[in-house]
Amino acid sequence: MSSTDARVVVVGAGAAGLSAAHHLVQNGFSNVIVLEATDRIGGRIHTVEFGDGIIELGANWIHGTGKDNSMYTLAKEKGLIMEPYVFLDRIEGDWCTEDGSIIPKPLIVKAWDIFCNIEDTLSTFVHKTDIQISQSEFMESSLETALNEFKPEDQDLVKAAFHCMINYLGFHEGDYLEKVSLNLNGLFENISGGNVKIPPGFCEILRTITAEIKDVPVEFKKVVKSIDYCNSSGKVNICCNSNAADEKYVADHVILTCSLGYMKAHLNDLFTPTLSVEKKESVNRMGFGKVNKIFLFFDKPFWSKGDGGIKLAWKQKLDSFDSDQWYRSIFAFDEVLNNPDVLVAWIHGDAAAYIETLSDSFVLETCKDILQKFTKKNNICPTGIKRSFWCSNPFTLGSYSYYAVHSQSADIKNIAEPLYNDGKPVVCFAGEATEERYFSTTHGARSSGIREAERVIDYYIK
Repeated sequence: MSSTDARVVVVGAGAAGLSAAHHLVQNGFSNVIVLEATDRIGGRIHTVEFGDGIIELGANWIHGTGKDNSMYTLAKEKGLIMEPYVFLDRIEGDWCTEDGSIIPKPLIVKAWDIFCNIEDTLSTFVHKTDIQISQSEFMESSLETALNEFKPEDQDLVKAAFHCMINYLGFHEGDYLEKVSLNLNGLFENISGGNVKIPPGFCEILRTITAEIKDVPVEFKKVVKSIDYCNSSGKVNICCNSNAADEKYVADHVILTCSLGYMKAHLNDLFTPTLSVEKKESVNRMGFGKVNKIFLFFDKPFWSKGDGGIKLAWKQKLDSFDSDQWYRSIFAFDEVLNNPDVLVAWIHGDAAAYIETLSDSFVLETCKDILQKFTKKNNICPTGIKRSFWCSNPFTLGSYSYYAVHSQSADIKNIAEPLYNDGKPVVCFAGEATEERYFSTTHGARSSGIREAERVIDYYIK
């Protein structure tokens, strides 16, 4: 069989799936189809209109501007980002405490530099100890020591700023730091150049891909229920449940790009025969984060536009999740690029999952109360709200992957290992959670799709 005859079914129309399909077509494969469970492309990239512009319910920026960043190189090639780039600046904005005090900027600048230096040391940890340690233990101990670099009269404010920064790191990692491994943190590779915003919206990057594979069918609302990959025909049988009717597809290769959350939930019913014990254990050991966003629209913005928004620096740290105080997991209310009347709140951990059970009106009123408390302004009145629901979304069941405290360094490699039938890679695994160096990122997702497309291509070259 030639590559032009090989039937490839790509499951998922996110960054990984579309990149895989595109790479196959670019290399002569003409029998490719994409099955997507939802009614749109993008996966965890989801750009929508809100207020007077667009917002990103999912991925927000490109991490790094190096040539190793496959998402950056694509966006640059297509003219979606142009120098001078719009960079993310986490320090901008007013850092306020719950009593309405604004922490002086010189203290914030010094505290942020110290925090970033401590955060940078996380990347040096790769099996430095056999003891399983969380990032929380290391960061809290290091920041407590760092307080000694400040005058005694400033330490309470600096500690509040550090609490805010811990919340920032939590949503950046994807979960409470108590759950995130310290020992394996260095396996992630940062790409230099800063975090770049995409003015026309992240989904525009994916649309440049779909524009070049117009002959590839993308079938929506196709929920893959089972993948039979080991039978005498040498083919893969895929069963979908679409509009209550079973549909079957037959392929020579499947490239599966579902989220790690979906994989965890369907480990025992998705594959026939069942996966190896080793692969299952790796899937279960890896962490899958919980991050959401709350967008608020204001008819009358109360903040100085262009200053960055409001950072929430709680003087008292919350030691564990409390559903009555879910808002304590909010890092900040940040400004949104090219959407001047909107602020976005980032929330992570169990709180991110919990707020999906609350009404829009309750969340809006709570955010209003918090902003009034932290700014001492009683005229704050958001008039619109838009939220993400990644944790209860049945096809994501969370946000992005991380090495959990009990994870092992080989787990991502094990998850990414294909399933073979008589030497043929019949089921290939892509998605950010399969990328050893760049897990949790969009460039990791894109690169993984290209990697698995190459695996299929190489099978016909040998």
